[in-house]
Formats: sequence, structure tokens, C-alpha cells
Amino acid sequence: MKEISASVLGVLLFLPYEGTESPVSMVARVDVSAILRSWRIKGVMVCSHKGRPRTCLWVENAYPCGILEVVRRPFASHLSVPLPKIGGALTSSGGTDRGQTNLQFGEARVFTFIPPLPDELEIPIARPRGPFFAVNYMSELDAWGWRTGLMDRVLRAPASIAPCDLAPDPARCAGTWGSYYPREGFLVHQSEPMASLVQALRAGRVANDPAGRFALVPYPFEPRTGHFIQMIRPALRPAIRIGQLGPVDAGAGSLYGAYLYIHLGIFEECRRCLPPRLVGVR
Repeated sequence: MKEISASVLGVLLFLPYEGTESPVSMVARVDVSAILRSWRIKGVMVCSHKGRPRTCLWVENAYPCGILEVVRRPFASHLSVPLPKIGGALTSSGGTDRGQTNLQFGEARVFTFIPPLPDELEIPIARPRGPFFAVNYMSELDAWGWRTGLMDRVLRAPASIAPCDLAPDPARCAGTWGSYYPREGFLVHQSEPMASLVQALRAGRVANDPAGRFALVPYPFEPRTGHFIQMIRPALRPAIRIGQLGPVDAGAGSLYGAYLYIHLGIFEECRRCLPPRLVGVR
């Protein structure tokens, strides 16, 4: 009997996670403690506006800016929002088509997600500008690039796709979780949850810099090492630093290979002097 691919199997099974979340429902799931834990005063700024001095408090903190999702079945989603379907999606049978063991593969998508939390926190908060919700990237529409990572292999220096297990460079590695490059959906890893984390971050990087790839709308918030990511499904977890050491995947496996995360970038802002901007790696 021929092996049934994960995508075909997904069609035959009832997938109870589909359509169970909405952008509005996810606002209540944001780990606000990550904002408070990362909040700090960087100083005081004085700037000039129309010849008059302005003074502002320069602050830095994490803030939710995106939703990242990894699933096995093409076009399936935790979110109850319509997803664009342009043409047909390629399918994959996971590790069997590359002769690898522990080869994980998942479709990924990226959404802008900027909830209005500062009104509730009542402290000066660096908050990115942008829509409450928007669709940025779907790997099904970037199937060739997501399955090969060829553009990264050709255009980027070999060092950028080197292993990250020894002295990982934070610019190209999510700590010891794995490399951001090549930005493809295949990853050799014994843990599916950890693989999904890396795949989600790679998708965020594709959406942020889609040179040679297909993104519906560029995602303006590049996932960076030391910023935050929070698992929402299959288990609601506190936000953790990207690349954080420790067993962050314990008890986080999904029966359906479906994972949903909130991306919290770290931003700085000085109201009336310095507009909000994403800070570097931490």
C-alpha cells in the first residue's frame, strides 16, 4: 500500500483546530507580562518642533506585532478568516521524499497583528504602527521557494546557512533552535514543536524580506533573536525569548501538526520625538 501523504491524510481527518481562533479572540491571549518584563526607560529626549523644544520619555518594550502559524495541511488554519487561494499548492510527504529521518515540514503563514493594548496598561508604551490584522504571507502561494530555499542558497553567503549548534550568530540563528536560513519549510529536528518554531520564524523573515519570493504584503517586523514569541496552540504558553535555552518544547506537541504563535517584537519610542521602531537582536 502506498504511503498516504500528510496533506491527503489531513483531508480525510476531521481537524478540530480549524477556524477556532479569530484576531479578536487572540487579543485576550497575549502575554501582557512580556511587555512589562521587557519595559525599560532608555532616557529622555529633547527635540525641536516648529522652533519649540519638546521633551519625551524614551522607552523600550516588547509588543505583539504578528501572528505566525505552521500547519501540515495546505490552506488549513486556526484562524476563522478567509485566506486567499491563488492557483494550486504543492504537497509534500514530509521526510520520506528527501530520504531523511526526523525531517519536519509544515506550511506557514504570517499575519500582521497589532492590538490596542496601551490604553489598558496606562504607562508609556512603544507600540508599532500598522493595521490590527492583515494577511502578509502564505507558503502555499510561495510553494517553490518554501520547499527548496534555493534563492537563499544561491544569493546568500555559505556562512549564512551554516549550522547554529556551536556559537550561533544571533543575526542568522535563533539561538540553538536553528538557522533562519535557508528560508524553507524543511527542517531536520527530532522535535516537531521546535521545528515549527523555526519554520514560523523563517516565514516571518520571508515575509519581511521577500526578495525573489512571493508575499502578499511585506511584513514590516522581522523576527529577531532575543525578541519574543508566544505559543497559543496547541498549548497556551507564556511568551519566551526567541532562541531561549531550555526545554521550551516540553508538552507542546500537536496531534495534528498545527501550531499557532504570537510574535512580539521589541520596539523603542519617544512620543513626539522618536517614532516607534524595531530594535536589533538581543
